[in-house]
Amino acid sequence: MTSDQSLAAARTRWQSAMSAYRQTMLIQSQVNQNVQADTATLSDLVNASQGAAGSLQAQQAANQLIALSAKQQMQIQTLMAAQYRAEALEQARKAQSEASGQAATARFLGSGTAYSGR
Repeated sequence: MTSDQSLAAARTRWQSAMSAYRQTMLIQSQVNQNVQADTATLSDLVNASQGAAGSLQAQQAANQLIALSAKQQMQIQTLMAAQYRAEALEQARKAQSEASGQAATARFLGSGTAYSGR
């Protein structure tokens, strides 16, 4: 592999890792915004549940609370999947960089036979 090919491969790995981190940060931002919005929704649902006049209203409020909880759990799962993807790509990038470094060192050192100078 030439120096230009090695540099291009390293750049591609770096861009993939950066893309994964950008996606993770975007998802984190979206989850944060949703949590802030859900705070108001949660307060409304709790008030509706506490002020429910009949069992049907109370049951509907409880169902809405369960749905909100499920939504938040799915957001956490999405966030974790994005984070794990970014970490896996970073580990692969590091492993490939180490392998490239070892190969470059081996090429530099050659066969190990020293020049005799005769």
